[in-house]
Amino acid sequence: MTATAARPESTVSAWRSPLASYYLLVAATAILVLVGLAVVLSSSSVASIRTTEGNAYAGFITQLIALAAGMAALVVGSRLPIKAWRIVAPWVLYGSMALLTVVLATGFAVGGNKAWIRVAGFSLQPSEIAKLGLALYLGVVLSRFRHRLTNPRDIMMPGGLMAIAVIGLVLAGKDMGTAMILMVIVLVAFWVAGVPARFFGMVGVVGVVGLTALVFSAQSRVARIEQWLTGECVSDACWQQTHGTSALGAGGLWGLGPGMSREKWGWLPAADNDYIFAIIGEEFGLLGTLLILAAFAMILVAVTRIVTRSTDTFVQIAGAGIGAWIVIQAVVNIAVVLEFLPVTGVPLPLVSSGGSSLIMSLAAMGVLLSFARHEPGAAEALAARPSVVRRSLAVLSRGTRRG
Repeated sequence: MTATAARPESTVSAWRSPLASYYLLVAATAILVLVGLAVVLSSSSVASIRTTEGNAYAGFITQLIALAAGMAALVVGSRLPIKAWRIVAPWVLYGSMALLTVVLATGFAVGGNKAWIRVAGFSLQPSEIAKLGLALYLGVVLSRFRHRLTNPRDIMMPGGLMAIAVIGLVLAGKDMGTAMILMVIVLVAFWVAGVPARFFGMVGVVGVVGLTALVFSAQSRVARIEQWLTGECVSDACWQQTHGTSALGAGGLWGLGPGMSREKWGWLPAADNDYIFAIIGEEFGLLGTLLILAAFAMILVAVTRIVTRSTDTFVQIAGAGIGAWIVIQAVVNIAVVLEFLPVTGVPLPLVSSGGSSLIMSLAAMGVLLSFARHEPGAAEALAARPSVVRRSLAVLSRGTRRG
């Protein structure tokens, strides 16, 4: 009876721990990155063989390089103090906007979206940098003018105008999926900053009109939505969704096993990127997909804790914006694979192949870890915790004394 009663108490105390958010973020990041690496290795091998004269590991090696850069950004970012992130924030946004301008001038298009440039032999997608830059920048300016966000002029200057500029640069490259994620970041940041609800109604009306205009500006978008609404296939319009659903169904409960996907053999386009969730379902089954959903739920819980427990308005606003980016983008990606939404072309954060996406997603997790390290009581708990090296030496010394 005593042991049984102690277990719920220990669970509650762990949940109340000031380090709960930190460990949730670490665990979720580890799960998503490790599963992503395994599935990218499997799903990219076929395309790599075709494009690199037989080297099945070319795509995976590129992902490993991006992972190394992203982990460096995560480790460094998690150690930066909040003050440093305030200083860095505008420069991240300004740099991303400069690169977005370069994209429009000299970049190249993939799938109809002009969003990439070549840097040192690698492709770079500046809009991924813009996601982090915009969340941090809005955290700085909205926290500074938080008590003045009650009229349109103060809302637009400077946060609203910068957000419009960034989204406009992305839309100029016809990347509607990324623009929608940026809009989510903006809306969540302004909501947490305390902008009155009536302004969101006005933005909603303008957004619906603008979204409708953007959809009808490209016949390919109209075809995707018509196919999704009616379920009728026109030419190969539903090929990707049909084979994505087939992959999920083939996995069953346990999956076909690591590396055993059938759809990756040329049947499912973007198997290692936009539709990687379908390959996870095929190879690791329902349990694998539930693990991915649980990891993103852990991120949502951790971000909610950070926003509600922090007393720093910059952390609250920027943390909410980054959390919205990671979680909502994951929801959109998975909803597309499940045919709940038309194809939008956004990757699964921390999982899909793509160097820019992986690096910036890991950098964003580094920012959240930094915020979690500065929750009330977290710094003291981390300082009191013995280091891994010290614990290892203690275990070794005990073993030596017993011997």
